[in-house]
Amino acid sequence: MHEHTGNVSIPRPPDVVTILWERNPLDRQAPRTVVEATVIGSANPCGRLLAQGQRYRTAAHCLLDNGFEQITAERLGVFGVAVFVREY
Repeated sequence: MHEHTGNVSIPRPPDVVTILWERNPLDRQAPRTVVEATVIGSANPCGRLLAQGQRYRTAAHCLLDNGFEQITAERLGVFGVAVFVREY
């Protein structure tokens, strides 16, 4: 929803999701799982997939399928962080 001030339209701020994930260092086949996720704005309809212990790959695919773009991903040993943005 845009606010209108005269002839100027104020755009809606983007939605931003940051995911911290981990992988079991003792099992190289183990999936990456969500440690913590931060949402600024909305992550709909993917919010339930961002809970601790959920699979990172499932959450990331949901975000990408729903208009988010992955803008960065860093691996930090057995941890990693990824940032997704959705603009309107």
